[in-house]
Amino acid sequence: MSSSDVSRTAESAAPIVLGPTLELGWQLFKRSLPRCLPLALLAVLIGQLPAVYLLNIADRGAVWLLLNALAALAGLALWLLIMQRQYALLQGDASTLGRELGQVLGALPRAFGVLVVTVLLIAAGSLLLVAPGVYLLVALWPALTLAVCEGRSLREAVDGSLQLVRGRWGVAAGVWVITLIAVFGVVMLGMGVGLLLIEWQLVTGLPVGLLVSALVPGLIGALFPPLVIAFGLALYARLRATAQVVSSASNSA
Repeated sequence: MSSSDVSRTAESAAPIVLGPTLELGWQLFKRSLPRCLPLALLAVLIGQLPAVYLLNIADRGAVWLLLNALAALAGLALWLLIMQRQYALLQGDASTLGRELGQVLGALPRAFGVLVVTVLLIAAGSLLLVAPGVYLLVALWPALTLAVCEGRSLREAVDGSLQLVRGRWGVAAGVWVITLIAVFGVVMLGMGVGLLLIEWQLVTGLPVGLLVSALVPGLIGALFPPLVIAFGLALYARLRATAQVVSSASNSA
């Protein structure tokens, strides 16, 4: 499926159905993987820096805290870069690294704000009653896409996400659950490969090598970010297209 095919598939999205949404997410994931996997692998490696520092220095002081903060910031930026690349593919637009970096730097404050507010709202809903927290967990999923890809403000992203999902929460929840299952599968695959490499070394006595034993599970784990983002963008595309169809029908009436 070419980038134009992905774009046309997103445009033919009304009414929203679970199957085509998942198909769009899978196609987007496959098409974007060559350009997004190196970024995801870099995010995984950067995320390990605080743990590596702790193993060698064994000090949870200011340097360790600073490394955690920098790793989180760099990881978020790389996630947003993956999102920008997949969004450009979804829209059928040309994308360059310079343009993507500029968009990511501009979107970082909004993205951070959306993530903080989303976590707070979900936590508040879960504390009051379980049901509101579960509802918001799904309903606020497109908020980050609205903030990053459409340039919405914090309030507009949250309100827009709730409006997009309203009346379509069941399908959105289905995409969320299947994405969660896929992520669980990727994590288990990475752990399984790591255990197999250790077992191979114990049984055969042949050294696998520290680099291989760390790189192979890390490479599998790097599938997680582009997979999650691709399904989230597919859901966003379906919800956005459906909302546009409804709006056009209302205007025509």
